[in-house]
Amino acid sequence: MDISNIRSQENKFLLNAEEIDRITEELMEVLSNEPVDRKDALRLKFILEEALLNYRDSFPEGTLASLRFSRGLGTFRISLKVEGESMDPFAENDSSVTSVMGSLLANSDMLNRAWKYRGGANLVTFTLMKKRKLGQIVTILIGVLGGAACGILLKALVPSHAGDIATRIIMPITNAYVGLLCVMATLMCFAAIALGIVRLGDISTFSTVGKKMIRSFLWVAFFLTLICTICMVPGMHFGRSAEMSLDFFDFFDIIISFVPNNILTPILEFNSVHIIIIGIMFGVAMLHMGQKADQLTEIFDEVNIVAILSNSYLTRFIPAYVGLMVCEQILSGSFSALSGFLKLFLMVLAADFVTLAAYTAVVCIRLRVSVRTFVHKMLPSFIIALTSASVGAVFMPAIDVLIGDLGVDGDYAPLAYNLGSILFRPGYCIVFIACSLFTAGMYGIEVTWSWVAAAFFLSFILSVATPPVVGGTTVCFSILFSQLGLQSQALAMIISINAFLEFMTVAVNTYSLQSQIVLLGNSIGELDIDKLRS
Repeated sequence: MDISNIRSQENKFLLNAEEIDRITEELMEVLSNEPVDRKDALRLKFILEEALLNYRDSFPEGTLASLRFSRGLGTFRISLKVEGESMDPFAENDSSVTSVMGSLLANSDMLNRAWKYRGGANLVTFTLMKKRKLGQIVTILIGVLGGAACGILLKALVPSHAGDIATRIIMPITNAYVGLLCVMATLMCFAAIALGIVRLGDISTFSTVGKKMIRSFLWVAFFLTLICTICMVPGMHFGRSAEMSLDFFDFFDIIISFVPNNILTPILEFNSVHIIIIGIMFGVAMLHMGQKADQLTEIFDEVNIVAILSNSYLTRFIPAYVGLMVCEQILSGSFSALSGFLKLFLMVLAADFVTLAAYTAVVCIRLRVSVRTFVHKMLPSFIIALTSASVGAVFMPAIDVLIGDLGVDGDYAPLAYNLGSILFRPGYCIVFIACSLFTAGMYGIEVTWSWVAAAFFLSFILSVATPPVVGGTTVCFSILFSQLGLQSQALAMIISINAFLEFMTVAVNTYSLQSQIVLLGNSIGELDIDKLRS
């Protein structure tokens, strides 16, 4: 096949081993000449190859397929068309989820993929984002330094108009940007939560083990968020009408405030709490509908892909947004307040270390394994997560550690890790609740118990719903701050700080998830305790 043609036309081929090898190799050659991360290209090749092999094994000999490659707006789109009966190549029939497809798709942070059946053909699409020349931390640092330089320069040149520039030019631009981010983020969370419930329903049907894992992951995340909330409440500034005691009627009012009055108002007002509740209701309803909800699930899939891609485009402007906010704070004379965020940075790190120590202690005490042995075995995957801040990069090493070093059963470990990486992110629980409560306390916002409950609820839900894509935590922070009424100036600093915290957050998520899987494995007889202790 002529490589130049694969970009411009539909290239047809037969579903046999030789043609599959040829088409995937030629696609890799095309991607090698494009600004796509090498790791992402390899992962795409394996996923595409497995999908084609699944079709080959299920469809009659001589089945025709076609591939199209296109690009635009910073993305690369690979479209696969396979004629025949309806078959989802991403569906996993094996509860162990040990195939290449299950392993790569479960934590794929590099592409968006979709499948639908239309006109007698299976249509599969993959979308890769263009590789950035500079990392997120570098671009944010450039934004901070550039914004500071512009702010100092403008304040020196036009001191009499510094306030007007901040309030009448910069603030409208940043507010509009945050508004766009919140709109798309809310839409993405709505679709992601509904789809997540539908798909978790399929996973939980594997056995009572799957249901036990789901309950365990959600309960621990809930408990950790609650502990962080309780620890930070003494530093909050409660309004005069807010009592430090909470009676039944106050609690009842808080619960009722989470329930939307109708379906239109939350969408028009972008009330994130209500939209999340509606997403949960839709997901549960679709789960009970079974196959009748397939068309609705397909629509939600499309909405989710559009929202994720839109957020991917919007988050590219985060460094510019941070720079504008730094400039605005210098012009308005409020930059000195930002030094307090160093305390937040250290506080989150301290909470992360406490979480790591607590998990180490629980595993070592309950399973009677030495601390040195356990930490030594956990260290390789922890270091990979800490240095890469990538869920995809640590995925296979973490499973290898679970099976090879910690003694977790080879069938149980991939299923548990796949499921846990979606539901169980204790690092996000800590970051979300700490940032929201700390910001309110730092700016002296008068809060109520209803506000604290909303912050707790959002932090817990968003820790589960955070999409595994670049900028996923950023869009969740925009929802938190918009819904809780926190300062947009604080949002810019939180985004900057989180660029550094993300490394530790991913490491905490990985370490905690592995520890939780070991504990669960022991409780259901899927752990070789002698191998763990050796």
